[in-house]
Amino acid sequence: MKVQRSTLLYAAGVAAATLSITALHLVTPLDRIVLHQIYQRLYYIPIIVAAVRFGLRGGLSAALFASIAYVPHVLMHWQHSNPDYALNQYAEIILFNVVGIVTGALGDRSRTARARAEQTAAELQRAYAELRQTFEQLLRADRLISLGELSAAIVHEVRNPLGAIKGAVEIMEDGISPDNPRREFAAIAKREIDRLDRLVEEFLRFARSPKPVVERVDLNEIVASVAALVERQAGMQGVRVERRLAARKLETMADGAQIRQALMNLCLNALQAMARGGTLTLRTNTSDRNGVSVEVEDEGGGIDPKIAARIFDPFFTTKERGLGLGLSIAYKVAIEHGGTLTFRNGEKGAIFRLALPGAN
Repeated sequence: MKVQRSTLLYAAGVAAATLSITALHLVTPLDRIVLHQIYQRLYYIPIIVAAVRFGLRGGLSAALFASIAYVPHVLMHWQHSNPDYALNQYAEIILFNVVGIVTGALGDRSRTARARAEQTAAELQRAYAELRQTFEQLLRADRLISLGELSAAIVHEVRNPLGAIKGAVEIMEDGISPDNPRREFAAIAKREIDRLDRLVEEFLRFARSPKPVVERVDLNEIVASVAALVERQAGMQGVRVERRLAARKLETMADGAQIRQALMNLCLNALQAMARGGTLTLRTNTSDRNGVSVEVEDEGGGIDPKIAARIFDPFFTTKERGLGLGLSIAYKVAIEHGGTLTFRNGEKGAIFRLALPGAN
């Protein structure tokens, strides 16, 4: 609407300027030839303005309009009184149209070049953003691999002492009578040892995640099964699970169990963000040219931009309880399948997008 209004204003301005110049011709006495020569040169201003603004069509239209507006003055005032000057004016009218055509063609070419340059700049900007994202993914993947190797080594060194400590505590517990207050301390020690063992087990699972067993799977089926698994917990929190699955099959070559685990982690992360209820949306996408994707959208208020760069880092968490491995594992699964895991903030919360290559 604004563009149309601007176009109409430009056209009206060109027409008004042309008619004003013609009016100056009509009110100026014929013996003031110098003024008439100045006026006829003024016609070039609206013609050039129209050509630059609207291109060839605009320049030619403005030139024709100026010609039509000027010809009656030549015929009525100069044709009989000064035929030689009238002939010069006819030549000037022809020149109006030549200038309109040439300037308009140059305007079109300039606009085309400018549009091409803007398109090239936009493509370069997109390429730079993709390159930067790829670099960040590679850097994060390298950190995950290094951390996995380190975790595996630490786990090996920690689990054996934990087993020995637990065995020693159980032996000491057997020597303590059931009514002795010290027996409670032994129980506490065993619980803490079990907690450490689970923590170490989680580290080990992250460090030694099995290689994907790739087969042809339907992403819609995986998403439907994940939705069914989280619906019970979601209902307890007052969260509604909404499925928006593509009408056609979205087949990919992947390890279904690992993809299911990655999506489960994303869903559990979303549920933790919606302590007061809301809607958890699982959306599969058919618009990807060479792949398939699923989006997990929550209504938990989104992710603070200050921590956005760290959410996929292992052991990073903003929760009081938790290891901070859920998103890292999901990210690792995406990378190992040749896909990507990204996020953005929507209107009401975060939107995580898992993209995978399509099945050939």
